[in-house]
Amino acid sequence: MGRVAARGRGNDRPRSWLMDRKTALRKVLSCLRLAASSNPNEAAAALRQARALMDEHGLTEADAYASEIHHADAPTRCRGSVPARSLMFLIDIVATGFRCDVVIHRVSRTVMRNGWPASESTTTVRFFGAGSDAEIAAYAFSVLRRQLEVDKGKHTARVRKRANKERRGEEFAIGWISAVRHQFPGAELADDRKAAIARAIESKHTNIVQTAGREVGKHGRASYGDRDAGYIKGSAARVHPGVGDNGPRKLEHAR
Repeated sequence: MGRVAARGRGNDRPRSWLMDRKTALRKVLSCLRLAASSNPNEAAAALRQARALMDEHGLTEADAYASEIHHADAPTRCRGSVPARSLMFLIDIVATGFRCDVVIHRVSRTVMRNGWPASESTTTVRFFGAGSDAEIAAYAFSVLRRQLEVDKGKHTARVRKRANKERRGEEFAIGWISAVRHQFPGAELADDRKAAIARAIESKHTNIVQTAGREVGKHGRASYGDRDAGYIKGSAARVHPGVGDNGPRKLEHAR
């Protein structure tokens, strides 16, 4: 299940305050790491220093760990609407596989249409994770989403009735994603990492609500073979290591 953020929350603190805070966060994080030392005297001194810095700057351990959390956005091609349940399924398995949490983020902007201003909304999925996890997850999701759209489009190309096309496409997508799921074994997050990600999300978003995704094609009819066909096509997706130890994994579609 994903979360939808109604709007982002900016930080209007002075730049000098932000720089001081960032420096303090780095120092606190360094002290907390030293506090895990096997040397009891060294660990105690580091913990005292960390607490002193946190008190001075109004920080918590969660703030320090959250400073290591980054986010990366990936488009969903959903114009201002909550993604379909099948797409939420894909988002969830990618996020879990790359040790991330996600927020469905809606962005509104004003565009000119026929000489008149109009509002346009786009929906992106924002992955939060440590190190390069978020970037890799966003990349993996984007590649998989594009391939899913191609395969689903081919599967429903000859279906004329819109409700049936949507329903059959959704069933196909569920089968497709079920096949891909086996390539993303769930990675258990440590409690401190979960807390850090949660704190990072709170610092960026407010008014977050839970969502299981949008129901698609509920008035249409599906074929018994739609989900099986999706599973067969999804089984052709492969995950290959990228170039370099820290490079994003490269997803390719076997032909």
